[in-house]
Amino acid sequence: MYIPSNSDQAIPVKRLQLDVVTGKLMPVPKKELFLRGPIPLEWLARAAALPGKTLNVAIALWWHHGMAKDQPFKLTRRALKDLSVERDAAGLALTRLEQAGLIQVERNPGQRPTITLQKLVPELG
Repeated sequence: MYIPSNSDQAIPVKRLQLDVVTGKLMPVPKKELFLRGPIPLEWLARAAALPGKTLNVAIALWWHHGMAKDQPFKLTRRALKDLSVERDAAGLALTRLEQAGLIQVERNPGQRPTITLQKLVPELG
């Protein structure tokens, strides 16, 4: 008996679930992507005040942050593509966010940067 492996690209894999009303197997709909909160509005407001695609990149960073559970993470091409951000624009946006004190970036040659979101320090009146 042949058991396909995860790397076997020739066999299409569908997720199915049993419809209890009809008794038929039905395709499982893809799950929607979402942002995990809370996301500080002041943090987003500061990112939104920066030029270009910075807000788009900021949203992608919060999406990754929600999956990474407060750990440093690397931004993926998929997140950038889903939010209509080109690679060059992403690099500029990361620099702007870093200069604004919203993120910390660790850069290593030949690798994607490792990003940590920074908590905002409340401004004293």
